[in-house]
Amino acid sequence: MSSLRSRKPPSTAENLSPKTESNGRTPKRGRSTRQSKEDGNHNGNSNTNTTAANEGNTEYGVGSIKRISLRNFVTYSEIEITPGPNMNMIIGPNGTGKSTIVCAIALGLGEKPSLLGRSTTVSEFVKHGCDRGVIEITLAGDDGEEPEGSGDIRVSREIIRETNKSNWKINGNPVPFAEIQKTMRKLNIQVNNLCQFLPQDRVVEFSKMSTQELLKETQCAVGREDLLELQKELVQLRSEEQRLMTEMHRGSQDADNMRKQNDVLERDVKRWQERQAAESNIRVLEALIPVVKYKEAKSVHDSAKVVRNQAHAHYQQLKNDSGPAQEEIQQLESKIARTETKRQGLLSERTEVERTMRKQLRGLEDYEKKQRDLNTDQAELKKRSQRRREAIAQLRAEVSRLEASHPASAPDEGGESDEMRRVAAELREVKLQTSSEIVAVQDEQRELMRAGREANKEIELRDQRLQALDDVIARKRETLRTASHDTFKALEWLEANRDKFSQHMFAPICLEAAVKDSSRYANLVESVVSASSLRTFVTQCDEDYVTFTREVNDRQRLRVDVVSYHKDLDDFRAPHPRDTLSKLGFDGYMLDFVEAPRKVLAALCNRDKIHEIPVALGAVNHEVIETKMLFREYVADGTRFTITRGRYGTRAATVTTSRVQRQARVLASGETDEVRATRERLHSEISGFRDQLQENENAMRRLSQRDKRARDKHRQADAREKELKEERARLAAVVGKWQRDQIHLETKRAQLATMVADDQRDDDQSQIARDRARIAQQLRQNSADRAAAVGEMATLAGTLGDLTHQLVVASLEGFRHAHAHNALTAMATRQREAVAEAQREYEAAARDFEAAKLAARECLADTRRATDAMSDDERAAVRAVQDERTQATVAELEVELHTSMQRLSMASSSGLSARVMEQYEERQALLASLVGAQQRREAELSRIRRTKQRARGAWEPPLVELAERISDRFGAMFDEIGCMGEVRLVRAGESSSGDPAADPAADSGDEDFGAWGVEIRVAFRRNEQLQALDNHRQSGGERAVATIVYLQALQALAAAPFRVVDEINQGMDQRNERLVHRLIVASACRPASPQYFLITPKLLQDLDYHPRMRVLCIYNGEWQPETFNFGRYISNARRSAATTA
Repeated sequence: MSSLRSRKPPSTAENLSPKTESNGRTPKRGRSTRQSKEDGNHNGNSNTNTTAANEGNTEYGVGSIKRISLRNFVTYSEIEITPGPNMNMIIGPNGTGKSTIVCAIALGLGEKPSLLGRSTTVSEFVKHGCDRGVIEITLAGDDGEEPEGSGDIRVSREIIRETNKSNWKINGNPVPFAEIQKTMRKLNIQVNNLCQFLPQDRVVEFSKMSTQELLKETQCAVGREDLLELQKELVQLRSEEQRLMTEMHRGSQDADNMRKQNDVLERDVKRWQERQAAESNIRVLEALIPVVKYKEAKSVHDSAKVVRNQAHAHYQQLKNDSGPAQEEIQQLESKIARTETKRQGLLSERTEVERTMRKQLRGLEDYEKKQRDLNTDQAELKKRSQRRREAIAQLRAEVSRLEASHPASAPDEGGESDEMRRVAAELREVKLQTSSEIVAVQDEQRELMRAGREANKEIELRDQRLQALDDVIARKRETLRTASHDTFKALEWLEANRDKFSQHMFAPICLEAAVKDSSRYANLVESVVSASSLRTFVTQCDEDYVTFTREVNDRQRLRVDVVSYHKDLDDFRAPHPRDTLSKLGFDGYMLDFVEAPRKVLAALCNRDKIHEIPVALGAVNHEVIETKMLFREYVADGTRFTITRGRYGTRAATVTTSRVQRQARVLASGETDEVRATRERLHSEISGFRDQLQENENAMRRLSQRDKRARDKHRQADAREKELKEERARLAAVVGKWQRDQIHLETKRAQLATMVADDQRDDDQSQIARDRARIAQQLRQNSADRAAAVGEMATLAGTLGDLTHQLVVASLEGFRHAHAHNALTAMATRQREAVAEAQREYEAAARDFEAAKLAARECLADTRRATDAMSDDERAAVRAVQDERTQATVAELEVELHTSMQRLSMASSSGLSARVMEQYEERQALLASLVGAQQRREAELSRIRRTKQRARGAWEPPLVELAERISDRFGAMFDEIGCMGEVRLVRAGESSSGDPAADPAADSGDEDFGAWGVEIRVAFRRNEQLQALDNHRQSGGERAVATIVYLQALQALAAAPFRVVDEINQGMDQRNERLVHRLIVASACRPASPQYFLITPKLLQDLDYHPRMRVLCIYNGEWQPETFNFGRYISNARRSAATTA
């Protein structure tokens, strides 16, 4: 019996101790894998030495595994395995590392970790505490007889934990991964094929495979990738065939529809063509009319040109004849101008004389007026004395009246003046005080307003900071809404209905909780706290729990988690003191880094045990933790560790690790104590500022009252001061009136004295005589001046007569010249009128000529425009009609055109348009395209069907033969174990219980080649019908038996160099396990059979053994006896076997 071998050979068999560890730790007790120095063993049913039995059978098939070497891989620090060329049984209890060898084979030969169903990242397979792990597998090559010969292929994979990447080598030379895949394909190694490689975690997948999947896996397992490629080709060809048939059917329908539509359009097309011919005729007429118009216009143009030339000659003749009369008129006009100049000069002189005479006349009138005034003054001298005495009497009466009503002295104001001045001073003092009070109040109000503005600004700043803090909650709410719509909807209902709860109910934990130093610890917390816990609502009493669940879970049918725990946070005790954590390298318990209300923390402790799970950012003392089983779970250095104990033996510890996600998704930012303290501080400061604003408002009201009192007092002082001013004004008015009356009295007295003095002076006669003499002298002087003015008027009158005579003579001469001028002017006017008439006739002839010229040009342009838009045929038709109808007039052509247009209008009422012809031509082209496409599809379809027929002929017969061979072997093996079984090829369209069609090729319904499959049918009991193997009809043990028998049936057909089956006997009873074991041994130990690996944690006694078998026992784990000497046991067993022999 061979076993696992250390890379460092021991000095003796007794002290053999390979460097292996369970879960990457140095075991507390002896745990090892052992191998005899003779590299062989034999079981109780055979006394044949393994080494001797294997002589001559050491030939390894190409691609089989000759050696497996592991370093720092999962539980092994360093180990080497040398499997045999035929059957290899790897046995050992659960948890000792058997499946680890299976993982090593899969990963070492280039498969992904997802194939094993254990982890999705290859870095998880590196032994804990190590940076790198190495898998080295030696595969037999063409020169397989010599170990490590030149023909062997040594594949090495170095796994780097940090980067989750691998370095590949072949025979020590670095190669890319593509080269590894190429080598595996060349050796026909298909680790991803369940028929070749069936790991423990994927055994159940075999029975779950559909018939189609089983057919693909079977073709690969027997090395017939050519059949699989043919099947893929047939599937593709069938898909193309169906696509072409669909397109041909659709194209045929489209072509038929197109033909029908064009048949309907043909009649309209004929009518449209007739209409087009009519339109062409109209265009010819429309082009011919401008030509005829141009000819007529050209004739009119020529006639107008002759008339214009004649009119121009007549105009020039008349213009020349009118020249002499114009010269005489110009001479007379010159004489008239000189006469008029002379007359104007005389007229100006006469006007000046007349102006002087009018001035003298006004002087005479002034003298007359002065004479009358002097006469009046003489009469007034007699009446003036009488009127003055009457005025003196009136003034004396008025002075007496004023003296009687006017006091002799001014009013006395001394009694009230001092009192009024005292009151005024008091009022000024009051106003000064109240003004000062108002100013002081206003200053205080402004200061309070400034303080209010500052407080509002501070409140606004703190509100902004609170808004920034709330944004964190908003982001967390958005994350919650995205992750769970039901939870978010329940949260919205809770926020709108908090009044329905007797105590405060907490929102989902992800919103209530925050992580201290979230940038470093949030992802660690999320690795421990489940996503469902983060979405859980927490109530504080059972009544609220019932209210919430009845509404949210029962009525709204929302899938929401809610808890109600009666335990307090103090009820959850840490398993070890925190100083113990520090010594081990931990930063604290997970609870220490989560901040939330106490009820929420208690819920997390109850659900996720955060009070028991320590956490560290760096490395910790794993050995002490696992040896003493201090914690069942902890997080350190970005990895989560879970420790479990075995259920038998010494209950050895098993450590499971998983990497912590790098980024936190929900708790990346939350409301920590610091944030909460900041929030409370900001709220407190806002409250303080608002209290300050309230105090300021109260102070402002008090100041307003003070201001009102001061302003009322100021207004009272103003009112009293106004009364004093009014009293002063009244007294001043009395005094002013007395003063005005006094002035008026004095004025009247002065007037009376003056008039009395004048009257006394007028009583003197000498004064009157002097006045009379003065007036007489003025009368004489005025008469002399008047006589002088009359004489000057006479002289001016003579001068005026002379000037008037000269003016009359000049006017008569001007009249004579004007009469001659008028006669000549009349004759010239008649000549000018004749010239003008001739000019008008010339201009009219010129206009007619220009109009005819313009009309001719327009007709020519119309002709060109009409003919330019026409085709060559239409222009030729226009020329032909023009030649034929040389005498046709425009009127005749227009009548003909009008008639044609009426006919066309009648034809247009049918609703036809140019689109009819376009549609017809487009459909004709499309129809031709459809026909061509149909022809191409038919050719392509014929080609595809021929290709499909050839491919099916190459695929189906070998496949039928393969299925029959597998079925024969499968049925024979089932017969050996007393059961029935068959393997049948299921074609498309067949049910699982139906028989294959007699002539599959004749039925196109089976051409869905992707639906073809392989069906395993079994019956484990007497009188039981064969039933398809699936995950529901048979038990787990029965499925395992069918699976291993099917794999054995493939053994002789398989081209794979080795096959791996991990714990296939789980769930089998003893009878089936023995029968299956016998079948495997018989099949796998035949000469030239592929290499076989059978992994099992248990074996029955007295099982079949074959010399070609190699049994590898894993001695690893705390279940081993501490004093067991494996080397001595092997030696004793060999001696006992030799003695028995």
